[in-house]
Amino acid sequence: MSRLPSSAGILASAALQPLDRHFARLMAQFAGGDGPELTLAAALVSRRLAEGHSCLCLAEVAGKEISEPSAGIVPALICPARGEWEKRLRAASVIGKPGDDKPLVLDAAGRLYLHRYWKYEQTVAAEIRKRSQQPPFPLDTKMVAASLKKLFPGPANETDWQKIAAFAALRQRFSVITGGPGTGKTWTVARLLALQLEQPGGENLRIRLAAPTGKAAARLQESLSRSLAGLACSESVKTRLQAKDLTTTIHRLLGTIPNSTKFRHDAGNPLPVDVLVVDEASMVSLALMAKLLAALPPHARLVLVGDQDQLPPVDAGNVLGDLCRAAAIDGFSKSFCEDCRRCAGAAPAGGESSNSGGLADTVVQLRANHRSGGMKLLTDISVAVNAGDADRTMDLLRQPATALAWQPLPPAKMLKAVLREAVVTHYGDVLKSQSPAAALAALGKFRILCAVREGPFGTEAVNRLAGEILAAAGLIAPDQWKSGSYAGQPLMVTANHYALNLFNGDTGVVGPADGFSSLVYFPGETGGIRAVARARLPEHETVYALTIHKSQGSEFDHVLLVLPEQMNPVLTRQLFYTGLTRARQSVRILASEHILRATIVTQLQRGSGLADALRAKTPGVD
Repeated sequence: MSRLPSSAGILASAALQPLDRHFARLMAQFAGGDGPELTLAAALVSRRLAEGHSCLCLAEVAGKEISEPSAGIVPALICPARGEWEKRLRAASVIGKPGDDKPLVLDAAGRLYLHRYWKYEQTVAAEIRKRSQQPPFPLDTKMVAASLKKLFPGPANETDWQKIAAFAALRQRFSVITGGPGTGKTWTVARLLALQLEQPGGENLRIRLAAPTGKAAARLQESLSRSLAGLACSESVKTRLQAKDLTTTIHRLLGTIPNSTKFRHDAGNPLPVDVLVVDEASMVSLALMAKLLAALPPHARLVLVGDQDQLPPVDAGNVLGDLCRAAAIDGFSKSFCEDCRRCAGAAPAGGESSNSGGLADTVVQLRANHRSGGMKLLTDISVAVNAGDADRTMDLLRQPATALAWQPLPPAKMLKAVLREAVVTHYGDVLKSQSPAAALAALGKFRILCAVREGPFGTEAVNRLAGEILAAAGLIAPDQWKSGSYAGQPLMVTANHYALNLFNGDTGVVGPADGFSSLVYFPGETGGIRAVARARLPEHETVYALTIHKSQGSEFDHVLLVLPEQMNPVLTRQLFYTGLTRARQSVRILASEHILRATIVTQLQRGSGLADALRAKTPGVD
């Protein structure tokens, strides 16, 4: 304990942000100055929350150095040994055990939470376990079997995981469909919804599809419309699946309240839905998932759809990943397998599993890759990255292929020349478009994705270089370039504006110069486009390049992926995998080999107790 600096020394550490220091001082003040152990723990739990962790796992930091000495003035910040540290924290008046009404919660596993985030975890775990342990819905076996055979016409004696996923969503109140790019998640969603609508009473079902962001919702609507082609169902079912109000964002579904973290729909005012499908579930934060689950009526079916290997949300939590770990993917009960044989013609490959506990039958992973040619190559490299196989990844990158190209990162002074051709070719089409709709369509075909915001290879620098390239090519008039506003300029909203239904990450284009340059056009949530006066926009920025984090929920025909010249904490295989899987047709990578290899073998881990809570191993959950 002697190695721990005083509270003042801890708060002087460069490892902490102003908010961390303020929160630590506040906790120490409430506790009557309980000492440096509390100050350090409170500051670190605040820091961890900002980094996306829902809690501080004492075992992960105990005895470890958090910061180096600062020019001999501020001593190194080294955490105490876990046993003594935990003992001191449990004695602090502001820290309680699960269930206590204290600002901080320390559970039996040594995880320290802000009380609110502990409560979110308990809500999510309790709601999911409650839904998963309800008896299955009664089904008309003959009718279900006929619908499944029609919608999934593959061989009856082989495991069709898409069919299994659709059957699970019909049979029970809660299910998860996960899978990588090209596995047909949205194709499966279209068929599971048709399956729901074809059953007795289906004409009365209130169905909604939701996604975390506006662009993800728009992409879901487009993908669903494409998936309806060739769908073997009645025209009335297709008409319902093409309804403009079927797809929305989670925030709009719940009903935002200006200047409030609460929503109009909650446990006291449940959502008017019978079937809810949430796409891009990997992006849903712990807090938002807790509020969504609380607002869902007990009888409703909930289907979460997403890729568990993508980046977790920007905000705290990793609900989809924790769920998949807790449930044991493709763990099925005896009764599920028997029902599946009767209705789908065959039980899942692998048969029964006893590893999933109360979450059996909930998670189905789609395996088959339905892509070919260059698209298959993109899937192959995504699989290699996801497996942490740097050698296989580099072998694929060295193959001559139009869909996949790798170029070592150039010196910063040469980056502009390297970017020039791609910027002029792709963004030139945006700037030369004759209508906002055409400009938005062109913008959706290409994007530069960076791992970081700052530095010579971050979004700030690359956006500046792209603008200079376009101005030098005569695609932006000198006076417009000087004014900072020009037709076709891509803008991304960086702050939520509930009154305008604009949210962080929404992307639009400035209208043409024929009298409409003061308007910015955004894709409509249910199709078409909508205009917003630029003067009314919340905070926004030009977006020729955006971070990989911001690109979640989007897809582009072609992607140029730029990694920085030095290793950075954000460089993980999940980040690289997410960037790769934004591309529909081709991806070009600018990165040094040693950075690529280091990124691929670095795995992102988020502190969380949700997996244990879902398994009912945490005190206070039952």
